[in-house]
Amino acid sequence: MPTALHISPPTAHRPGRAASADGAHARYQETRTKALELFARCGFSRVSMRDLADFLGIRAGSIYHHIESKEALLFELIEELYENLLQGALLLARRESSPAARLPRLVEAHLQLHESMGAYFRLAEYDLHCLGSEHQARIQSLRQRYETVLEVTLEQLTGEPACAVRRAAVAGIVSQLNQLPASVGDTPTDARVRLELLREMVMGSLRGVLLATRRVADPVTQAAGK
Repeated sequence: MPTALHISPPTAHRPGRAASADGAHARYQETRTKALELFARCGFSRVSMRDLADFLGIRAGSIYHHIESKEALLFELIEELYENLLQGALLLARRESSPAARLPRLVEAHLQLHESMGAYFRLAEYDLHCLGSEHQARIQSLRQRYETVLEVTLEQLTGEPACAVRRAAVAGIVSQLNQLPASVGDTPTDARVRLELLREMVMGSLRGVLLATRRVADPVTQAAGK
């Protein structure tokens, strides 16, 4: 007589496990938020693991139950910033076909992100060097992809291919966008007026880039034609 095949019933959903996972995720997000605040306030390199544990209200010996490492957390925060910038820029590039209309919108979107991610920008500009080479390479790759969206927009706007000087200038503009809202600080105007002021400051820089790179490119083009 053949042995009866025993088929286990489907595993019942266990709300307790889901709740536990949700709780762990919420705790990790809280840890990230507090670490971001401390890194941005004091500077990443000046915060020790003991400082971080004290700020989180946990024992120093248990901190590795909460984060992989201090550097891994810094990398995750900066990566999140550039992924947000890149995704937003690519979305705008798909939606806005006119480069003349797209360029100021790209600038404005970058500046508006400071409202929700201001501390992230500080880490990206001042603490990137604290990452190891592999992590830095990943961040640089994301940033370069973001810069390419701006470069392509300028190419479409002018009908001129990007040169090495313009690419370097665009990298400088991205740093300006990363730093400008914090360096200008609060102004006695409403948020919309402040945003327009910052946007025009960056657009002025971009107009200067186009003018300067055209002056550089013209003699090179003439020399190549001789």
